[in-house]
Amino acid sequence: MNKKRYINLQLKITLIIFIILLALNVLIGIYLASNVKKKSMLIVKNYVKTLPLMVDRAINNFMANGDKGAVKELVHRLSKDENILGIHIFGKDRDINCSYSSFATKYNQEYISSIYDNFLEKEGLKLVKTKHLTFYSYYKPYENVGTCKKCHTDEGNIIGVLNINVDVNRITKIMSEEATKVIVTLVIFSIILTGLLSYLINRLIVHPLQLIENGMKEVAHNNLNVSLKLKTRDEIERLAKYFNFMVSSLRKANYKIDTMHRNMLHVDRLTTIGQLMASISHEIKNPLNSIMINTDLLMHYCEKMGDGHTKRLVEGIIIDAERIRGIIDQTLRFSKYSPNNVEVINLEQFMKDIETYARRILFDKDYIKFEISKVGDWSDCKIKISRIQLEQVFINLIKNAIDAVEGKDDASIKLVVDCLENEIVFQFIDNGVGIPKDVQEKIFNEFYTTKKEGTGMGLSIVREIIDANNGKIEVISEEGVGTTFKIYLPRFLGEENDQ
Repeated sequence: MNKKRYINLQLKITLIIFIILLALNVLIGIYLASNVKKKSMLIVKNYVKTLPLMVDRAINNFMANGDKGAVKELVHRLSKDENILGIHIFGKDRDINCSYSSFATKYNQEYISSIYDNFLEKEGLKLVKTKHLTFYSYYKPYENVGTCKKCHTDEGNIIGVLNINVDVNRITKIMSEEATKVIVTLVIFSIILTGLLSYLINRLIVHPLQLIENGMKEVAHNNLNVSLKLKTRDEIERLAKYFNFMVSSLRKANYKIDTMHRNMLHVDRLTTIGQLMASISHEIKNPLNSIMINTDLLMHYCEKMGDGHTKRLVEGIIIDAERIRGIIDQTLRFSKYSPNNVEVINLEQFMKDIETYARRILFDKDYIKFEISKVGDWSDCKIKISRIQLEQVFINLIKNAIDAVEGKDDASIKLVVDCLENEIVFQFIDNGVGIPKDVQEKIFNEFYTTKKEGTGMGLSIVREIIDANNGKIEVISEEGVGTTFKIYLPRFLGEENDQ
């Protein structure tokens, strides 16, 4: 399938503007061309009507003084005007007086014939057109009156006719050239104006739209962190703000969808865990009940026999059996996100119990150095949580630390508890084999394990317990150096009867 081709918006707008300006120039050119001839005729008419007044006055003055040479000089000077084809004086015999003008160098036969052919005996203005000439011809007869009688004795007769011919073609040509210059100037101005408008369109419209387009491309490629910053103070800036609002809404919606998806996966995993635990709980509880019954009988026997040492060992078995049963029940109920048997726990006493338990499971592992370090103010350090859940967290992490240092000569496990103002930080530190980086991202997933006999449930349950109690867990590990699990839980600052 051929990719659809798009035309640049700036190019389209620029072409439209240029075409509009060009069309205006053509219309102006047509208008000027159609009016050049009319205007030329009007100018020539006004020129021809004005010029005879000056000539007429000069001739009257010169004739009054009897100075024919001055008249001849005037005619020659006016004839040099480029717009005047010729100024002639006809005698009473209707023939041009050659003493006032020279025909040898300036006038051709076509011109001479036309002024003879269009001769007027009365004052008038006539448009004359020949093959090569177009001109206005003005004729004014002079009667033998007044001062003329000094030189002309015949009374009442026409003594001469003044003829002035103004070139229409030349004036039309000059005006056409001026019109052409105007049109060329307008075209150049249109090109410059088009270029300027194109630049402004690019800066004010096209460039901001390209930024919005690039932002949309980023959103189309699932990048919802894009943000547009436009300061155009117009509709495009509002469009950019709505774009940012849309991206923000998409980001929020995407986060909600992701959260819902994770919750669905979580519910699915919990359902799987529930089904698994339901199927094995019966098998675990039956022998566990038998152990507890037989241990209870052994307790009575020890009391009867007065064997205190054996009785203490049996009590430890009963406590651990009760803990196992509580863990099974708690795990089955955990998918409901409702912590069971929440109580305010004095951390000082709880840590003593944990130390006792840890020493018991490490009694045959003398090569492992175990210590508990307390930091901060422990005068009233309390935590509100299910005791069984908290024990389960500690037991899982301590057992994992034991497995990590297994076989090391200088094996050590350290539990650091920092009682801060608003939270309590537990650090489970070992110098074991460490956890590879690619494994660190998976250790909290259900059923993921690197142990041959592991189920992959321990750390998953630990994280579920911490999350359900508004806490946080993180792991810091380096292969060959060791691992640290950090747990952050809120400190209980109220009274114990606030439960």
